Amino acid sequence: MKRKGKTSGSRNIRAVQVAPYIFIAPAVIYIFAVTLIPVLMALPISFTNWSALSPNKEFVGWANYAALMKDKDFWKSCFVMTKFFVYVPLVMMLGLAIACLLNARLRGLKLFRLIFYSPVITSTIAAAILFEYFFQPSFGLFNSILKTFGLPALGWVENAATAVPSVIIFKLWKGFGAAMLIYLAGLQDVPQEIKEAASIDGASSWQNFRYITLPLLRPAHIYLLIQNVIGVFMIFQETYMLKGPLNSTRTVVNYIFEKGFQSYQMGYACAMSFVLFLIVLVFTMIQYKVTKMDVL
Repeated sequence: MKRKGKTSGSRNIRAVQVAPYIFIAPAVIYIFAVTLIPVLMALPISFTNWSALSPNKEFVGWANYAALMKDKDFWKSCFVMTKFFVYVPLVMMLGLAIACLLNARLRGLKLFRLIFYSPVITSTIAAAILFEYFFQPSFGLFNSILKTFGLPALGWVENAATAVPSVIIFKLWKGFGAAMLIYLAGLQDVPQEIKEAASIDGASSWQNFRYITLPLLRPAHIYLLIQNVIGVFMIFQETYMLKGPLNSTRTVVNYIFEKGFQSYQMGYACAMSFVLFLIVLVFTMIQYKVTKMDVL
């Protein structure tokens, strides 16, 4: 009887140890199949002139990377991409503001949280089609609102000067819910005893927020900063659906897509992908260094 008990107990222990690996196995398989294996295959392709229309791959060495350094369109797409970095502080401030409002005890609070988070899980393509209608200069919703207040109509996406701000507005609507959720979780972890003690000592609501709440939200700040900076580097769907004139919204990923799947210069596109990867890696390492925080 004792041996049976020991055997049963050891089996339970092994089952508990194996269970986590079973649950994460689908995600690991997906990452290997969709991310890691294609990356490993793309690296040798970046040293060829493969056109994606022919099985022949001629080795050209560093020619693609050398041509990339002289490609004015590539550097212009990098410049366009930098314009989207204004999105990072905006989405963090908006997410924090909404999280502070939803952290109170109000009736129907769960419904409000669901409403604010719903854009995150909405299809980017479907939402972009809707916003394309909103941005229409002649009959769009946004210009109708401006006219109501006696303000001049804007060209929005159809104007090169306002195309990037228009995409940022759409991206803010799409992404602030995720920032709100992270900040909301952080706010609920702030010890109430510390805030109550500060209030007893005479601290105002702003001082309480400035010197207690904000510093304790540091992990959320760092996570959202790194996540959204990488997201700006990877921006594609928004700028693909809401295209501005004169390539005013063409980012690096859009340019990679054009070269790889429209011009069929797959070797050149792979070279650009790895240059972008190195840029993202450097920026991420700098962020971790500045924040002096281990990888989350």
